[in-house]
Amino acid sequence: FDKVSLKAWKFGDFRGVSKELIEDSAIDIEGLIGDLIAENIGLLLGGKLAVGTGTGETAGIITAATVGKTGATGVTGAFTFDDLIDLHYSVPAPYRVNGAWLFSDQALASARKLKGTDGQHIWSPSVQVGEPDLILGKPVYTDANMVAPGLNAKPIGFGDVSRYWVRFVNQLRVERSEHALFGSDQVAFRGVLRADGVLTDLSAFKVFRGGAS
Repeated sequence: FDKVSLKAWKFGDFRGVSKELIEDSAIDIEGLIGDLIAENIGLLLGGKLAVGTGTGETAGIITAATVGKTGATGVTGAFTFDDLIDLHYSVPAPYRVNGAWLFSDQALASARKLKGTDGQHIWSPSVQVGEPDLILGKPVYTDANMVAPGLNAKPIGFGDVSRYWVRFVNQLRVERSEHALFGSDQVAFRGVLRADGVLTDLSAFKVFRGGAS
């Protein structure tokens, strides 16, 4: 056993809305603002849980993960299907059982373009509605916060994502104030969420890193 720390970084959104807009609108502006604030905070937190630096903020799963496969040099960070196979088997067998792929959008597009010596595409996503895309029998997901393939970039991860633990301190708070922006005749809205994430086992999830040149 070793010790890991889960902190409570604060994620928030603050905005003012004119009284006229609230009073004159035919829709529930206050409800809409609350929903948008919650969505913005969710997107902010999601980005940090994926690629947060770990310095003054959450360490994202991609940042925290160790390298399971480094690509070849001279290909500007591109990867091959063999690289995906090596990354898959760099993760210990117990963690491969519940393993899943995490790609950047650009990396997944590159994976779909990989071809064999016969000129045919090596991999194609599922064509059945409701069926997940699979690579080597494991589901494929994308995260828009991850980087495109490139030199020393980490555009692909594989492993048991359940070993990345997320801590929420209480629930998301969305609050309003008639006084915070009194001078400008606006109603203030703010949302606050405290959370953190940590990869509890570095062998459970690993990444592909593009070559250095």
